[in-house]
Amino acid sequence: MALVALHADGPIATLTITPTDGRYDRALMEVLADAAGRVAADESVRVLILRAEGDFGLGWSAAALEEPEGLAVVPALGAGIEAVAGIPQPVIAAIGGRCFSAGLELALAADIRLAADDTRYAMPDTLAGVVPRAGGTQRLPRAIGRTHALRLLLTGEEIDATEARRIGLVSALAPRAGLDEAARTLAEAIAQRGPVATRFAKEAVHRGIEMPLDQALRYELDLTVLLQSTADRAEGVRAFAAKRPPRFIGR
Repeated sequence: MALVALHADGPIATLTITPTDGRYDRALMEVLADAAGRVAADESVRVLILRAEGDFGLGWSAAALEEPEGLAVVPALGAGIEAVAGIPQPVIAAIGGRCFSAGLELALAADIRLAADDTRYAMPDTLAGVVPRAGGTQRLPRAIGRTHALRLLLTGEEIDATEARRIGLVSALAPRAGLDEAARTLAEAIAQRGPVATRFAKEAVHRGIEMPLDQALRYELDLTVLLQSTADRAEGVRAFAAKRPPRFIGR
């Protein structure tokens, strides 16, 4: 069985991972990075749905935990997760089952997290005497705030979907049987927007949050000015004046 399957349907791509026994390892990370690179380079893709067969992820495999980190000759184990985080198009994580450790780190690399209403979440890495190695200590507090992030990181507490929704870890919940349909509906709504504008909006948020407010506002303005020169911007104005749906081309 393939560890990763990538399927495109018009402007929406779906990337399905199948971790061996629900665990992440270097083999999965390598094919995930390759698939993420293909999505990033494909201008016809306007939004990506990231999903898993079975549990979204139970954490790293035992072999992965034994691998050395920080050596120049050994690529970072979490490179696949970083590749997903670097995709310029909006990414929706459709989370089902358990989402622990590396699985949660992958979910955090997405822009929007939509989850089944019976999902479970935990970051229990310190129980094994390790620190999350694929962005967990950095993306988790950015997503839910320092207080909630430290609670999950330091205690390894397992929370349910309702609590995850309450603290902002996921944006919305759906019945498990309707999760894929809900993700598709959300993806279609995003895909109808101007693809250049959605990429710029994502970039403005991700980069701007690391800047002082005055610099971030300037960065937002720079992107706005850059957007004025695109064909999509001109099409949006024409469509508004003609009271018709815009026909964006992504340029």
